[in-house]
Amino acid sequence: MMKKRTLGILCLTMVLAFVLAACGNGGSKSGDGAAAGTVSSPDDFAGHKIAVQVDTTSADLIDVLAAKDSSIEVQRYEKVTQCFDELALGRVDAVYVDSVVAAYYTSGSEEYTRSYLSDEPEPMAICLAKDAGALTAAVEAAIDTMYFDGTMADIALKNFGEDFTEGVRDVTEEPVIPTDFQTMKSGKLTVGSEIGYPPMEYTTDDGKEFIGFDIDVARKLGELLGLEVEFVNTSWDGIFAGLEKGQYDCIISSVSITPERDEKYTLTKPYVANRQCIVVKNG
Repeated sequence: MMKKRTLGILCLTMVLAFVLAACGNGGSKSGDGAAAGTVSSPDDFAGHKIAVQVDTTSADLIDVLAAKDSSIEVQRYEKVTQCFDELALGRVDAVYVDSVVAAYYTSGSEEYTRSYLSDEPEPMAICLAKDAGALTAAVEAAIDTMYFDGTMADIALKNFGEDFTEGVRDVTEEPVIPTDFQTMKSGKLTVGSEIGYPPMEYTTDDGKEFIGFDIDVARKLGELLGLEVEFVNTSWDGIFAGLEKGQYDCIISSVSITPERDEKYTLTKPYVANRQCIVVKNG
């Protein structure tokens, strides 16, 4: 969520080394009290079936581990919801996933437990085209406003049950939102998003309404900018190409910050922080 973060092998190895070192020194957290014998850290992946969503940081990190230990059986799924379906059915031993998603499945749940939470934060940003300087400035000021007045924390608590925005931005003065920006469509902010990643962006049970943290953020963003928000539901593997083709003004869809993306696009400062997490089934 996060979703695809294209990282070099060196970066992945460094991150993985940090995580595993943290585990060995008590730096990682057993989020909800892992039961004895469960998969409670990446060290425990050996000999287990681990579900991950394709094209995510979790998938990239576990690939590094699996390349070194063939006993790790990685089960890959297009949707994160499929990962949890398989965990519920007992077909996998754990799901390796973003903490923001884990919160959705574990908060108040008697079925799932968050058995591991990494110490290393992984911030997310709103993604815009390189030439969208004026719009970016307005978006940044609007996000700061949401931090200043507490709206961002309220949205996080509503969707996660936890405040994953705490400490991400320190805004002590009310921002002034610029008005000298343009969007693709007059009076509208067009947002690219992959609708299918709860609790970040997904649909109501009847499929008629988009809901989730990023959806709420986008709608509040539009309100502050004086714009109607129009969502473009786009598959993750083509979402950045859509931005390059001018199909939407920005991507608000669990985009993690990476050097590669920072080079190609304009990324805002972080608006929410994420960590890597392991979820297991109780009992």
